[in-house]
Amino acid sequence: MILFSFPSSPFGCKVKAVILACGLQEKIIIKEWHPWQPDNEFRKLNPLGKIPVLQTSDQTIFDSPVICEYLMEKAGMLAKLMPNRFKSLKTQALVDGMNDAAVSMRYERYFRPLHLQCDDWYDRQHLALTSGLEYFEANLKDQLNNLLLFENLCVATMLSYFEIRFADLAFAKTYPKLYHWYGAFMDSHPFLESAKAKDHPIPADILRLQK
Repeated sequence: MILFSFPSSPFGCKVKAVILACGLQEKIIIKEWHPWQPDNEFRKLNPLGKIPVLQTSDQTIFDSPVICEYLMEKAGMLAKLMPNRFKSLKTQALVDGMNDAAVSMRYERYFRPLHLQCDDWYDRQHLALTSGLEYFEANLKDQLNNLLLFENLCVATMLSYFEIRFADLAFAKTYPKLYHWYGAFMDSHPFLESAKAKDHPIPADILRLQK
């Protein structure tokens, strides 16, 4: 199997964490791919042009929620990693929405020319981000624990993305209980370190936003 992803993608990191939790790392090749690289062939894998994408011997699977469930089922780990499926899916929905907002904030400030940036749009995405963080901070005991469960993988990989993209916002100080949980969870499962989001050079040939 081949996973198309990028080292900084929070969605790809979630899938990588599931790969590690399921012990599938020897069966999957990870191909580095930035979704803004111009390549019509990639659009044949995912018409939306988004990562991650999993290519198996007989099908192509997108996007991250579907890939994660496919891998957990294939490894016989679905019940173990998602003992409360509704809770897991609810957490994933919130995390994916926060990741969407975070990536949008990143693109607005990093890729879009200054004269085209929209502060109202950025602020709306930022509110989605902080509202989600406040939710986890306030409901930590009900939502998260140190067990190797899918919902915990979702939140941990999300926070790893925030570490590299929003260090200046000092989320760890604003949401201390959540970040204490994050540190303890990663300490309990050090093999997940390689699934964390990592800053990485952007390919030179990406399609930029309008100049």
